[in-house]
Amino acid sequence: MAADWVDRALPLVRGLRSDLSLREWRSYCAPFLDRADSASGLECVLDEKDYLIGLAGYEARPDIRHGRVLMVDPFIAVDLYGRNFAAQMLLARVDTLAGSLGCRAIHIAYETADGLVTHRRGNTFDRLFDKGYRADSLRLCKGVTPAV
Repeated sequence: MAADWVDRALPLVRGLRSDLSLREWRSYCAPFLDRADSASGLECVLDEKDYLIGLAGYEARPDIRHGRVLMVDPFIAVDLYGRNFAAQMLLARVDTLAGSLGCRAIHIAYETADGLVTHRRGNTFDRLFDKGYRADSLRLCKGVTPAV
């Protein structure tokens, strides 16, 4: 994402985090904008009128299960016309990025309400909840064949 889009993206991001200030958003974006490599960044999707309708933050990094993965967080797609255009375009770009960066999988953190996990799943899970952890996102995973 180009630096001039940072402020324009805030209303879209506030759909996910209504309490986010412009200063906090700029601070979050700054490391992505200053990087010379393409292993991390912010990807945008525009509609035919150049309105910002999708945004994905991404970073290629090691993962114990899959090797190199593309971690996507946030993933925000607004489909005003019910066509899933924003989500489809953003997912296509994420797929392309993952392949070009040699990733074996894509992990997308999908924001949810606290009620996502309604029952506990065992000892470690119980301890995490006991220590104040809560479910605020769901991590989705998809395998990828890296580009050659």
